[in-house]
Amino acid sequence: MNTDLATGGQDSSYVMSRTSEEYGRLRRQSELLESITASVLDRVGLCAGMSCLDVGSGPGEVMRLMAERVGPAGRIVGIDVDGKLGREALSVLMSKGYGQCSFIEGNVESLEQIDGDRFDLVFARLLLMHLDDPILGLRRMYSRVKPGGRIVVQDYYFLTMDSYPIVEALAEFKKVFLGVFDKMGRETRMGIKLPGFFIEAGIGAPDGTDVTGFLQPIRVAAEMSTAIYRSVLPLALKYGVTTEERSEWFFEEIRKVTECEFYVLSPLLVSAWREKPVENES
Repeated sequence: MNTDLATGGQDSSYVMSRTSEEYGRLRRQSELLESITASVLDRVGLCAGMSCLDVGSGPGEVMRLMAERVGPAGRIVGIDVDGKLGREALSVLMSKGYGQCSFIEGNVESLEQIDGDRFDLVFARLLLMHLDDPILGLRRMYSRVKPGGRIVVQDYYFLTMDSYPIVEALAEFKKVFLGVFDKMGRETRMGIKLPGFFIEAGIGAPDGTDVTGFLQPIRVAAEMSTAIYRSVLPLALKYGVTTEERSEWFFEEIRKVTECEFYVLSPLLVSAWREKPVENES
């Protein structure tokens, strides 16, 4: 395991921090996105007895949604490079009675090491934007889908972040966040690229897509924006995207605007899915 991961710092390829504060933010984000993901799981027909692979399972909230749908006769496997977070998530799931869940510490490359297993559903949320080669990641995910099963991917299109009236602190957040992603060579338009990436990966055009965002009071959006800013700040300082002085200004200003009656448009969460053809018998 990467030393930085083991010590709770940042690894060389992951934009966000790996800290208790960031884990808390991931859980809050999961709560925000729960209804969207649940709706997509229902639309693709996830039901009792099915098997699911959650790639980049993080805090385990999508595993819970899957377990609720497949029931005790089903099977849920989560895989994440952050073993600490994954094991904590599994412990919580087991304590709540979701005994059909298991966890593997690993990354997308590790999918080739899952002994012969193929799944009714292979899922990833907010994963591709962190990969060096998202096309290869999609191919590896699709290889674990059984014939007649489905691949489902959700990722952000970040460029819709906006507010009215314009809030200077949020403009600063957007500059820093997008700047760090750019310096790290990460994709901020992944959501809109999903259909094209499906085709390039040899999966084929999606059978369906969904696009959802939120228009929230700034007091709600500011909490998440502050947590994300704090998470990317070490890299922002490292790459000169911002300064200590400017970051202190941001934290002060974002606190002030929470009392205003402004609204903020979130990034769009784009979902795409595809059924794998049943192999012809010869």
